[in-house]
Amino acid sequence: MVVLSENSLLDFKTRFEKSLENLPISVISRSTALVNDIEYPVKFDFITETKVDHKKQVITTHIIEINGTIPGTIKIGSLQIIPQHIQITCEYEILSITNNELKTLVQEEKPMQLYSDWLLEAIENEILILEVKVENNQMVDWPVGIKNAYFL
Repeated sequence: MVVLSENSLLDFKTRFEKSLENLPISVISRSTALVNDIEYPVKFDFITETKVDHKKQVITTHIIEINGTIPGTIKIGSLQIIPQHIQITCEYEILSITNNELKTLVQEEKPMQLYSDWLLEAIENEILILEVKVENNQMVDWPVGIKNAYFL
């Protein structure tokens, strides 16, 4: 394990942490919702927050807010998710950068571009579990695969 100097972490923090606070990202799920037999994409907006932990020598990005609307019904096996608005406050870890990755990042000519690529890739490779309402007003866990993500 390569231990980074305090200077590397401080350099990252002073150069980038402010620009990574409350970063808005829009995502489209792999699922589509049916409205009058027409399929519509299910979109969510995420707010992320990135923190530098000097003690652990790690930079971690969390999704701290999820907002979106399921515009129609979505069938999951024998259950059917009903149209609804979703607003969740959370602290879901999506990306963690340690040692060698951080060293690469601070030496990169365009570090924010590289970090952005890593973050979007992490989101697109993630499956989120959201609690949603189904037709009989029960709440169920819905695994949401992300088709694509982009910055707002």
